[in-house]
Amino acid sequence: MLIAVLGISFISKIFIAYLNPEIFFFGEKLGGDKARIYLLANALVGIFLVALLLKKDYWKGTVLAILYFGYNACEGYISYQTVTPFTLLSLLLPILTLILLKLDI
Repeated sequence: MLIAVLGISFISKIFIAYLNPEIFFFGEKLGGDKARIYLLANALVGIFLVALLLKKDYWKGTVLAILYFGYNACEGYISYQTVTPFTLLSLLLPILTLILLKLDI
């Protein structure tokens, strides 16, 4: 399942880099080549994690994947706080996700 999520993340970052290379990096808007380089580097880290998991190194792969998704969630949260004034909504989404994970839904 983790390999599938990392693959979907890779594909989405490649599409964004190709179609509309624009992203927020800790609240700073990147566009053009800078955004493309950041997105491709982020996607390559995900593919590295897939390769690590396929080599049957589950412990390192899982820990690094948690750090990878934690970094992306933190970066997205900070960018969301900077760009939009909807602080309450940005707090509700992670809380709802944690509740759903706790309930095994």
